[in-house]
Amino acid sequence: MPPLLLSVLMLASASDGGENAAPIARLVALAPDTLDFSTFDEQAALASRIRLRIAELQHAGKLNPIISAETANLAWPLAPASGFTSFGYYGIGYFVDHDPRYPGMAEDYTCGTRSYDLDTGYNHGGTDFYLWPYPWLMMDSDDIQIIAAAPGVIVEKIDGNFDRDCAIQGTSGFNAVFVRQDDGLTAWYLHMKNGSLTTQGVGDRVAAGDFLGLVGSSGPSSLPHLHFELRDGADAVVDPYHGACNAAPDRWIAFQPYESPRIDALTTHSAEPDFVDCGVENGAPVHEEPHFQDRFLPGDTLWVFAAYSDQRNGQITHFTLSRPDGSAMAQWDFDLASQNLPRPFYSGAGWAWGFVLPGDTPVGRWHVLAQYEGHDYEHAFDVVPATGSARGHSTHVRAAPSPTR
Repeated sequence: MPPLLLSVLMLASASDGGENAAPIARLVALAPDTLDFSTFDEQAALASRIRLRIAELQHAGKLNPIISAETANLAWPLAPASGFTSFGYYGIGYFVDHDPRYPGMAEDYTCGTRSYDLDTGYNHGGTDFYLWPYPWLMMDSDDIQIIAAAPGVIVEKIDGNFDRDCAIQGTSGFNAVFVRQDDGLTAWYLHMKNGSLTTQGVGDRVAAGDFLGLVGSSGPSSLPHLHFELRDGADAVVDPYHGACNAAPDRWIAFQPYESPRIDALTTHSAEPDFVDCGVENGAPVHEEPHFQDRFLPGDTLWVFAAYSDQRNGQITHFTLSRPDGSAMAQWDFDLASQNLPRPFYSGAGWAWGFVLPGDTPVGRWHVLAQYEGHDYEHAFDVVPATGSARGHSTHVRAAPSPTR
């Protein structure tokens, strides 16, 4: 199975203040796949449970008649919490598998390979949106909400399960909400954070955009993510993305591209960000430590960090580290291809560059600018006098522009 994403740090020394320092790449972590079921039987059992709940609600008269709605009726199922200010917050690991054969025959809606199947007979039936670039920290900070993609009625809720599973071998169940939409499809929202589910109950109506829960890693799951799945009345999986291997119409209100190259975070740090492979260590919760910092003294080591989603070889980023007067302390171009990694594309990657600020570094407001795929990303930080106040550390950066940017 191909890895979901690659988290990498790249160190470029610029202690002499030069603008053309040669970078040195270092692989830090390879995140596991966002797997959802360990067997076909588990998937079938859950589907049977949902069919039963729908039948019960229909008998009780709590489900509205199916509306023949426009096919493009799905809003985005995630939203950053109030105060979140990072550029982005997610990556897409896997799409629906359109090849019923298994194993090793997965095919997504474009006829590409961003899906998976298992030798147990499970073909991936949804879209996996994982938190990025700090999945466990973002989960612990309640940064990203799961919201209803379309109006409908809650037909089932599952809560109370352990929410820091790190592998498909996870033994706990899902925390999840299931909504029978007014268009007749049933939406599955899986892997929620324990105790975060909406207070609305089974049989209650939700509107598009209503809060359903928080992203977690409950059930068979390798990192915090939302598995979003649609089923029709015959219990067949419905892929909301149209493409060469899915003739069904696209169901997103706002078109979602197959690849959306972007920078999700551009930040400064006192040290290289520390990543974790799993949100549990020796039985205790753990998460990433970014070492955010926005105030530095002359002589400090400054780390610039950029987190990418859907980064591909040949896409050039131009970086500028500028002094308060606007002049450049450092400028460099970065291409994933220069790192000779195993694959030409990664749905998520993080890179860092280190600079020692000379003793005569000008004090004032500095900026780091990244120009990538037609967009400018900028982050400001301060250099303060060595005799001045103590360094200030930025808090967890928070709120993202639209994912359709």
